[in-house]
Amino acid sequence: MASTVPKVLSVEVVPARPTDTDSAMIAQLAAETDRPISYAAFIVKIHLATIPPATAHGWALYVGDTRIPKYWEYPGGIYFKVLDEEFLAEHQRHALRFSENGKDFIETGVKLPGPAVSRERPALDVRRLPLQSEVLSEAAQPRGVRARAARKRARPAARKKTGSKAKARKSRKSR
Repeated sequence: MASTVPKVLSVEVVPARPTDTDSAMIAQLAAETDRPISYAAFIVKIHLATIPPATAHGWALYVGDTRIPKYWEYPGGIYFKVLDEEFLAEHQRHALRFSENGKDFIETGVKLPGPAVSRERPALDVRRLPLQSEVLSEAAQPRGVRARAARKRARPAARKKTGSKAKARKSRKSR
């Protein structure tokens, strides 16, 4: 039984702080290629209309003709990680495609954007980059809104207590 092709809504590339494992891989890649590599992990977030269920025979993801060997799920869709922004530069504007057999491709209608940082710009300040968990968390924004709303509701309750003390003081004064 063939599964339904995932419908891609959009794609974005977000630089994030590399994990310890990513940092080791970046250092190894820089040594192998004998060129400097940006010290960032680029998260390629592919927003899907619905996330397909996990199956034994899933869809292979391609950027142009390059197969992405591993991708993972996050609350809004799927993502993969790029540790060398040269990949993003070489594959920018290449179509995202899915295939079940490596021969027949389903075009998504979405293309990979280029790197977020050009070579002319100064290097990324890794300390200012978000954590990968923050980049992949779709629910972080609503939680913050709920927390603010809860604090606002708590303040009037505290005022009522002080208001009742004020009334008690007034009644004492009037005696």
